[in-house]
Amino acid sequence: LASAWRYAQRTGRTLAIDWRGSCYLDEPFRNAFTVFFEPIKDIAGVRVICDDEINQLSFPGPFFPSWWNKPSIDCVYRPDEQIFRERDELSELFQAEHDSEANTVVCDACLMWRCDQDAERQIFRSIKPRSEIQARIDAIYQEHFEGRSIIGVHV
Repeated sequence: LASAWRYAQRTGRTLAIDWRGSCYLDEPFRNAFTVFFEPIKDIAGVRVICDDEINQLSFPGPFFPSWWNKPSIDCVYRPDEQIFRERDELSELFQAEHDSEANTVVCDACLMWRCDQDAERQIFRSIKPRSEIQARIDAIYQEHFEGRSIIGVHV
Protein backbone atom coordinates (compact mmCIF):
# COMPACT_ATOMS: atom_id res chain seq x y z
CA LEU A 1 0.00 0.00 0.00
CA ALA A 2 2.82 2.40 0.85
CA SER A 3 4.57 1.78 -2.48
CA ALA A 4 1.35 2.31 -4.44
CA TRP A 5 0.55 5.46 -2.45
CA ARG A 6 4.02 6.92 -3.07
CA TYR A 7 3.66 6.23 -6.80
CA ALA A 8 0.21 7.85 -6.87
CA GLN A 9 1.59 10.85 -5.01
CA ARG A 10 4.55 11.23 -7.37
CA THR A 11 2.45 10.87 -10.53
CA GLY A 12 -0.75 12.69 -9.51
CA ARG A 13 -2.87 9.54 -9.74
CA THR A 14 -5.82 8.49 -7.59
CA LEU A 15 -5.17 5.55 -5.26
CA ALA A 16 -7.91 2.91 -5.41
CA ILE A 17 -7.56 0.46 -2.55
CA ASP A 18 -9.35 -2.57 -3.94
CA TRP A 19 -8.97 -5.55 -1.64
CA ARG A 20 -11.95 -7.48 -2.98
CA GLY A 21 -11.38 -11.21 -3.20
CA SER A 22 -9.38 -11.20 0.03
CA CYS A 23 -8.55 -14.57 1.56
CA TYR A 24 -9.55 -13.02 4.91
CA LEU A 25 -13.23 -12.68 3.94
CA ASP A 26 -15.92 -15.10 2.79
CA GLU A 27 -17.48 -12.37 0.63
CA PRO A 28 -15.49 -12.06 -2.62
CA PHE A 29 -17.04 -8.75 -3.68
CA ARG A 30 -16.55 -6.99 -0.36
CA ASN A 31 -13.56 -4.69 -0.04
CA ALA A 32 -11.50 -6.01 2.88
CA PHE A 33 -9.92 -2.59 3.44
CA THR A 34 -13.11 -1.11 4.88
CA VAL A 35 -13.79 -4.25 6.90
CA PHE A 36 -10.55 -3.73 8.80
CA PHE A 37 -9.89 0.03 8.49
CA GLU A 38 -11.93 3.22 8.66
CA PRO A 39 -12.71 4.54 5.17
CA ILE A 40 -10.54 7.46 4.08
CA LYS A 41 -10.80 9.94 1.23
CA ASP A 42 -7.25 11.28 1.18
CA ILE A 43 -3.74 10.33 2.25
CA ALA A 44 -1.47 13.39 2.38
CA GLY A 45 -3.01 14.99 -0.69
CA VAL A 46 -3.59 11.79 -2.68
CA ARG A 47 -7.25 11.07 -3.42
CA VAL A 48 -8.24 7.62 -2.14
CA ILE A 49 -11.16 5.44 -3.19
CA CYS A 50 -11.61 2.54 -0.77
CA ASP A 51 -15.32 2.33 0.03
CA ASP A 52 -18.31 0.81 -1.80
CA GLU A 53 -17.64 3.18 -4.70
CA ILE A 54 -15.01 0.64 -5.77
CA ASN A 55 -17.83 -1.72 -6.86
CA GLN A 56 -19.18 0.91 -9.25
CA LEU A 57 -15.86 1.61 -10.97
CA SER A 58 -14.66 0.25 -14.25
CA PHE A 59 -10.93 0.83 -14.34
CA PRO A 60 -9.85 2.14 -17.77
CA GLY A 61 -7.22 0.33 -19.83
CA PRO A 62 -4.62 -0.06 -20.93
CA PHE A 63 -3.20 -1.60 -17.79
CA PHE A 64 0.26 -2.02 -16.33
CA PRO A 65 1.64 -4.68 -15.90
CA SER A 66 0.57 -5.78 -19.38
CA TRP A 67 -0.73 -9.16 -18.15
CA TRP A 68 -3.84 -7.34 -16.91
CA ASN A 69 -4.76 -6.41 -20.52
CA LYS A 70 -5.75 -10.03 -21.27
CA PRO A 71 -9.43 -10.97 -21.54
CA SER A 72 -10.81 -11.72 -18.08
CA ILE A 73 -11.26 -15.41 -18.86
CA ASP A 74 -7.48 -15.64 -19.37
CA CYS A 75 -6.83 -13.98 -16.01
CA VAL A 76 -8.54 -16.59 -13.84
CA TYR A 77 -5.30 -18.37 -13.00
CA ARG A 78 -2.15 -16.40 -12.25
CA PRO A 79 0.90 -18.62 -11.72
CA ASP A 80 3.48 -17.72 -9.09
CA GLU A 81 6.04 -16.86 -11.78
CA GLN A 82 3.63 -14.23 -13.14
CA ILE A 83 3.12 -12.71 -9.69
CA PHE A 84 6.89 -12.51 -9.14
CA ARG A 85 7.39 -10.99 -12.61
CA GLU A 86 4.71 -8.36 -11.88
CA ARG A 87 6.33 -7.59 -8.52
CA ASP A 88 9.63 -6.89 -10.28
CA GLU A 89 7.98 -4.81 -13.04
CA LEU A 90 6.10 -2.76 -10.44
CA SER A 91 9.28 -2.24 -8.40
CA GLU A 92 11.07 -0.92 -11.48
CA LEU A 93 8.18 1.39 -12.39
CA PHE A 94 7.75 2.71 -8.85
CA GLN A 95 11.46 3.51 -8.60
CA ALA A 96 11.69 5.09 -12.06
CA GLU A 97 11.47 8.83 -12.61
CA HIS A 98 8.66 8.56 -15.19
CA ASP A 99 5.01 7.59 -15.15
CA SER A 100 3.52 4.70 -17.08
CA GLU A 101 1.53 5.33 -20.25
CA ALA A 102 -1.11 2.94 -18.87
CA ASN A 103 -4.30 4.49 -17.56
CA THR A 104 -4.46 2.00 -14.68
CA VAL A 105 -1.50 0.59 -12.77
CA VAL A 106 -2.44 -2.62 -10.95
CA CYS A 107 -0.39 -3.27 -7.85
CA ASP A 108 -1.42 -6.80 -6.98
CA ALA A 109 1.91 -8.16 -5.79
CA CYS A 110 3.55 -7.80 -2.41
CA LEU A 111 6.08 -4.97 -2.52
CA MET A 112 7.05 -5.17 1.12
CA TRP A 113 10.33 -3.39 1.84
CA ARG A 114 10.33 -1.78 -1.60
CA CYS A 115 9.41 1.73 -0.57
CA ASP A 116 10.87 4.37 1.64
CA GLN A 117 10.21 4.50 5.38
CA ASP A 118 8.54 7.91 5.10
CA ALA A 119 5.86 6.39 2.83
CA GLU A 120 5.29 3.57 5.31
CA ARG A 121 5.03 6.04 8.18
CA GLN A 122 2.54 8.16 6.22
CA ILE A 123 0.33 5.11 5.65
CA PHE A 124 0.51 4.04 9.30
CA ARG A 125 -0.39 7.59 10.39
CA SER A 126 -3.27 7.79 7.92
CA ILE A 127 -5.13 4.53 8.28
CA LYS A 128 -6.96 3.61 11.46
CA PRO A 129 -8.36 0.19 12.40
CA ARG A 130 -12.12 0.07 12.83
CA SER A 131 -13.13 0.72 16.43
CA GLU A 132 -14.12 -2.90 17.11
CA ILE A 133 -10.77 -4.11 15.80
CA GLN A 134 -8.88 -1.45 17.76
CA ALA A 135 -10.75 -2.56 20.89
CA ARG A 136 -9.61 -6.16 20.31
CA ILE A 137 -6.01 -5.00 19.72
CA ASP A 138 -6.14 -3.01 22.96
CA ALA A 139 -7.56 -6.01 24.86
CA ILE A 140 -4.83 -8.33 23.55
CA TYR A 141 -2.20 -5.74 24.46
CA GLN A 142 -3.55 -5.31 27.99
CA GLU A 143 -3.89 -9.06 28.56
CA HIS A 144 -0.53 -10.16 27.19
CA PHE A 145 1.87 -7.24 26.83
CA GLU A 146 1.09 -4.31 29.12
CA GLY A 147 3.98 -3.58 31.48
CA ARG A 148 6.36 -5.80 29.51
CA SER A 149 9.11 -5.00 27.04
CA ILE A 150 8.00 -5.73 23.49
CA ILE A 151 10.11 -6.19 20.39
CA GLY A 152 7.25 -6.39 17.89
CA VAL A 153 3.68 -7.52 17.49
CA HIS A 154 1.79 -8.46 14.35
CA VAL A 155 -1.93 -8.66 15.08
